[in-house]
Amino acid sequence: MLSRFDLPFGNARSDTRAAALIVLSFATAAALAGYMIASGRPIPILLTLGAILGFALLNALSFVVWLILVGVLLVSGPVTMFVPALEKAGWLFALLGFFLTGAAILYSSIGRDRFSRPLPAHVVMAMLLLTFGVLSMGYSEGPLTEGIRAAKRYFEFYGLLFILSVVPFPPRLVRRWWGFLVALALVQLPFAIYQRVVLVPMREGMPDVVPVDIIVGTMEGSLTGGGSSSVMAFLCTLILTFLLAAWRERIVSARRVLPILVIVFTPLMLGEVFLVFVLFPLAFLVLYGDLIREHPRRFFLTIILAVPILVALGWAYLIALTGPGQSLGSTIEAVVAYNFGTTGYYGSSLNRSSVLTYWASQHGLSDPVGLLFGHGLGSSFGGVNEPDPGHMDRAHANLFIGLTAASSVLWDLGILGFLLVVAMYLSGASRAARMVRLSAPGFDRALSRTLCAAALMLASMLFYSSAEFSVASQQVLSAFCLGSIAWLWRSLDRKHSRCRS
Repeated sequence: MLSRFDLPFGNARSDTRAAALIVLSFATAAALAGYMIASGRPIPILLTLGAILGFALLNALSFVVWLILVGVLLVSGPVTMFVPALEKAGWLFALLGFFLTGAAILYSSIGRDRFSRPLPAHVVMAMLLLTFGVLSMGYSEGPLTEGIRAAKRYFEFYGLLFILSVVPFPPRLVRRWWGFLVALALVQLPFAIYQRVVLVPMREGMPDVVPVDIIVGTMEGSLTGGGSSSVMAFLCTLILTFLLAAWRERIVSARRVLPILVIVFTPLMLGEVFLVFVLFPLAFLVLYGDLIREHPRRFFLTIILAVPILVALGWAYLIALTGPGQSLGSTIEAVVAYNFGTTGYYGSSLNRSSVLTYWASQHGLSDPVGLLFGHGLGSSFGGVNEPDPGHMDRAHANLFIGLTAASSVLWDLGILGFLLVVAMYLSGASRAARMVRLSAPGFDRALSRTLCAAALMLASMLFYSSAEFSVASQQVLSAFCLGSIAWLWRSLDRKHSRCRS
């Protein structure tokens, strides 16, 4: 009966026992649903309807992916910014993310259409990280609710990674998703212009607020607080890389791609995101690394010619960031101090580099569990005006020990968790680099180069902010990129098999 409706889990098993078990399960679920609805109680009815809706969505997994991409990356940010009362609406997309995790587990067990290649290593590492995080609640000295809240922040969109890893979505659909990301990058410009012209002046003079942080495009931001400008910078750099890779593969012409490049690049010049000075070189090395190896003299000649241009652009960027009454020298000193010196964020003494040395100073062989396995998921969670911080954040009050994703995972899951997170991204980058060599010229090779750059950029962002474990938009982009690596790797084997046949 299931096969008649062409459900993704139909034709799961041909043996009679499995078929009988499925029929019995559906009959039991139908009886329980009828009983709950007949009871007339609102909460059980809503739970039952949610379960029914969840089953219905099993036949529309691509629709769920669309909901998450569009909802988190395009809708949720502006809604949260201008209607803070609707901030909790983002939980809907988090629930969809967890739903995809369950759907991926179910599909990998009884799905009718499978990949022949095994899961790539970075997906296995993501599974181990999720398991490790959940188990860490057992030895954490904080309350169980602390770990549960942290699990939601850490892993709410890992389902997007897992579903792309196990479901052989058609290539046309995946291209549409990447087309949506290109369109999303184009949309960042009008939002960034409005935020620069209207919102930045509104935030001038607010206490503990950096006005330019509100230039976030469609990503998350608060009119009275911070913003995820680094996520917008990553998205724009990702799409710039994708377009240049497509140009190199002659998928698009220079005449068509150049205006798009200008539109995607412009939002980066409107905000204050020094992260781009790390992301751009990584993307450049991935895009043209093979040409550099083949023609090193041309590369060095290009560098010599490009250095003055890059210096001029950097100088103009710093001048644009220098506020009234400030000198260019003071701006440069502030940048160095906030990243490598002794100036801390939010009035504390810790910054992006000292937050790591502070962790090292607080851990040693006297506490091997904390050193290797951390203090439990969520122990480092905190922030400005956070009403319920983690127990280690309270023990190190007003220091913001979870300033970056790297420091957060060190406090929560120790060296083992930190190495697992870094290895996940580096393994994904290595897999994508291998696909560059194996892919046929065209879209697949352009996407492989883009994904290799994406994984390396995401690994570097672990040391820039805590967005990887706290900002939904970066979590979605991260999971989507890592999932795309797994999908493409496992799909290549299917394409080769068709070619051989």
